Amino acid sequence: MSASAAVAAAEAAAKVEWGDMVVISSVVIGAATFLFRKYLFGGKKAAELTIAQKTAISQAQKLTADTSHEYSVDRDFVLKMRKAGKNVVILYGSQTGTAEDFATRLAKDIQSAAVRPLVLDPELYDWQGLASLGEDELAIFVLATAGEGEPTDNMEAWFNALASDRESPEESEMPEFREPENKPEFDSEMPLVGVSFAVFGLGNNTYEHFNHHARVVDGRLQALGAARVGERGEGDDDADIEEDFARWKEATLPLVRQFLGAPTPTEDVPPQATWMVIELEAKVVWDSGQFSETPAPAFDSRHPYSAPVVMACELTPKADRHLVHIEVDLAGSGLHYDAGDHIGVYPTNADEEVDLLLAALRLRHKADTPISVTATDPFAAQQSLFPVETTTYRAAFRHYLDITTPVPRAQIKALMLPHARSDAARSFLRPLADSKDAHAAVVVAGCLSLARLINAVREAESAHAEAQSPFELPVEAALELCPRLQARLYSISSSSRVHPDRPSITAVVLQYDSKADASGTTTLGTRRCGAATNYLLGALRYLRGDRAVELESDTRPGILVTANDQLPQIADASTVAPVYDAKQHMLQSFTVHPLPGSTLADRQLALPVFIRKSTFRLPADPATPVIMIGPGTGLAPMRGFIQERALLARQIAASGTPMGTALLFFGARTQEHDYMYRDELEELFTDIRTAAPESRIITAFSRDQAQKIYVQHRLVEYAELVYRTLLCGQETLGGAPRAHIYVCGDAKSMARDVTQALVSLVATREGVSEDVAARWFSDMRRLSRYQEDVWS
Repeated sequence: MSASAAVAAAEAAAKVEWGDMVVISSVVIGAATFLFRKYLFGGKKAAELTIAQKTAISQAQKLTADTSHEYSVDRDFVLKMRKAGKNVVILYGSQTGTAEDFATRLAKDIQSAAVRPLVLDPELYDWQGLASLGEDELAIFVLATAGEGEPTDNMEAWFNALASDRESPEESEMPEFREPENKPEFDSEMPLVGVSFAVFGLGNNTYEHFNHHARVVDGRLQALGAARVGERGEGDDDADIEEDFARWKEATLPLVRQFLGAPTPTEDVPPQATWMVIELEAKVVWDSGQFSETPAPAFDSRHPYSAPVVMACELTPKADRHLVHIEVDLAGSGLHYDAGDHIGVYPTNADEEVDLLLAALRLRHKADTPISVTATDPFAAQQSLFPVETTTYRAAFRHYLDITTPVPRAQIKALMLPHARSDAARSFLRPLADSKDAHAAVVVAGCLSLARLINAVREAESAHAEAQSPFELPVEAALELCPRLQARLYSISSSSRVHPDRPSITAVVLQYDSKADASGTTTLGTRRCGAATNYLLGALRYLRGDRAVELESDTRPGILVTANDQLPQIADASTVAPVYDAKQHMLQSFTVHPLPGSTLADRQLALPVFIRKSTFRLPADPATPVIMIGPGTGLAPMRGFIQERALLARQIAASGTPMGTALLFFGARTQEHDYMYRDELEELFTDIRTAAPESRIITAFSRDQAQKIYVQHRLVEYAELVYRTLLCGQETLGGAPRAHIYVCGDAKSMARDVTQALVSLVATREGVSEDVAARWFSDMRRLSRYQEDVWS
């Protein structure tokens, strides 16, 4: 059947309802209810559910809300592909935006006359049409793994269909795909025969379930008859995920082109632009970082809430780095949080970085010109680059694009090298595009953002007397080189039972000097600043009364928070010498937009935030002991847990109700300068000990003695107390402990060392091998008794 005939058949099928799905949904709900009746209606405690069981119950509850499924033309991704003349669909599972960015870049890399990709969000389309893909069509999955081996939120429905049994995906039920009109020999037992796909996963090998999402989808698609093109790619964010992605593309894209009969593309030819920039004479311009032109019906990651900041302070003023505490007010927003959840914050780029890029792109003279940026492909899933129709160059680089990240090697090759006209520019960029080592030594080590890389190219041209035709990068290419500015997630450091509607953030402000380039080919050694944490520090500086100047220009609204007295008199913030504070921290300048009606006198400010729910939870039974291990800002979720346990202890003190022991292992550099929340924690544990006498704080200050001591060392030192807490009243363990363990902080070293310390002490005291003890801790993870909130 031709593509046009298939489109017509699909449109005709749109009139038919899936009445049978009512029956199927009822069966699923009934089965889930029967299987988990003990948890739904009493008996076994919900706290003892595995992650997979909790998910199954959640999905059964979701199904009860909508027990019918009607075919929808708008949700048929195959129909959309064919109408748009596409033969490749790229579906991304993205939680933080990285997988979505990779999918968009992948589409750019493979696009040709014979390879016509379409990038789609699977949340907006139905999985039932997957079997309808023809033999001359291809699906590519770019899938990040979230949490403890979970699918991303936007891939939830697809993953549940393919892997209904999350603990044993290979034993999952057969998905009910829509029977395709173009496959008369359709086999319901192997419904994906004739379907081809490729897959790349994004994960972090410090997590137990590394790339589990991509691995399961890959295995299930093949088990259902689909054929994979190339090998499954696995990116490791703990190492170099950009290089992993580049290697996978180098190996897989030739096979994709061969599959679709496409020739090998010619290098160094400027690719077709994805975005079209139109300069306007607009009366309404959204230049303050708005995420929508109309009020959002509900607040979420795409429609954040402007939450007023109700407290901002330094936690460790004597330390050699900034540690900030920020509280926001969610009252009236409809957003709710629990201890253990995350709060997402959308940052603003510093004025110095914005002005540096404007100058590099020769846009200083029209920084505040109204622009509209739309897709060149009328069938692209995303038709507008920004959440508002009209903005400005300055606002785009300040609020919507990540302009500080080092430029990936593949992007230099695809989007910068084709625009190099001089021999010097090509000689400078070619090694950075072709050599992983050269790119790492110059771009990554030197923290060369797009603006700095452009300037470095021009310096190379000047050194070779080729300044007559300096390197110029079209703004359309720059927009593709800068990924979307993503929200940063922070573990909430408060309890909603103690502080309703007031989640708090605890964050170390990130700054470090890049490494100098040993070859001397370019000027490096710039200081890298964390976009979000320095923005939070900027908000704190504004609220505590630091220097701020109201910008009077109609085309550049806001208040400039700056420690540099040359600003804003000098228009280009990137040209003035940086200012450092007493901690030798470089103070960036930020343009903020205070709450309506606020002035420099009262200084009120809001942050764009949303709540990301988590499974990181205290046990439902307060008699269950808990061991919390949170060095540094890993203390954040533990503070919320401790507030909650102290509240419960005060409530049950008179009743004599038992409460399990609570142990906190906290580590920092020094006790005098870095012990955050010390007085509060000691007071809270005084309350907890009224109900659980053995509860205590155990600290490890690494720099207070000659030999560094970390939390994993304290676990060994207090092995008897830890083991007694794990026993939970038993004489021996004999299996997975019933106590709950929580670990938050660095995934690369701390989390692994903590696990090893616990395995060793349990093996020693139980008289079993470390392999056996390790299996017990694996069982704890499966039962949600050993939970980690870690990062690398």
